[in-house]
Amino acid sequence: MTTNRSRVLMWQAVIAAGLLFIAAGLTYSADAPPDAWKAPARAAKKQNPVPANADTTAAGKKIFASSCLACHGATGKGDGPAANALTPKPRDLSVPAIQNQTDGSMFWKITTGKAPMPAFEKLIAENDRWNVINYVRTLAPGGKK
Repeated sequence: MTTNRSRVLMWQAVIAAGLLFIAAGLTYSADAPPDAWKAPARAAKKQNPVPANADTTAAGKKIFASSCLACHGATGKGDGPAANALTPKPRDLSVPAIQNQTDGSMFWKITTGKAPMPAFEKLIAENDRWNVINYVRTLAPGGKK
């Protein structure tokens, strides 16, 4: 038989555990800032072997339309038709936090993916992933068109 004191202690422990659980949830968010997903230093240093020009950008735009638009939207704002169903929401690819990343970082992220974004390593040829990066660079305000 439990005493009133042990019941109070038990409820205090339950409440404390609940508060700790809530606090842990507040410090971790599925919508973490974009810098929370960092490419390894070696990958970030990788240089884009595909020169950015009208042809490679146009090729990247076609791949983007078929593989990225559904989530990231036509202009890369993260507002594609599938975006509302995703957690975390797709990133706006035109913002400085994305545009300031190296081509190597972007390539690594496209290649490896992170849920809900798939890994495109086996879905998009390597050269085409670099073309997509060349196109994504045009999405920045004042980007090369």
